Amino acid sequence: MKVEKWVEVEERMSNLMGWKKALDEMVDAKREVSPGTAIYDLTAREDTVLLYKLRKRYERFKESRDTDLNGYETISS
Repeated sequence: MKVEKWVEVEERMSNLMGWKKALDEMVDAKREVSPGTAIYDLTAREDTVLLYKLRKRYERFKESRDTDLNGYETISS
């Protein structure tokens, strides 16, 4: 994966989750895909799997954030 793409994903996730949570999620997803391999040494297949996992984590966090404690949808703009 190109470092530019990794940084782009990190910026989007940080905007949603906050810096620490976003980096923790990204590192965990990367370790699931290919532990011990540098991000820039991933194969095209590993890139695709990693982006899929990151997208799922992003959507899950976004959905949980948009629902308040009573289970009602919050108003989002």
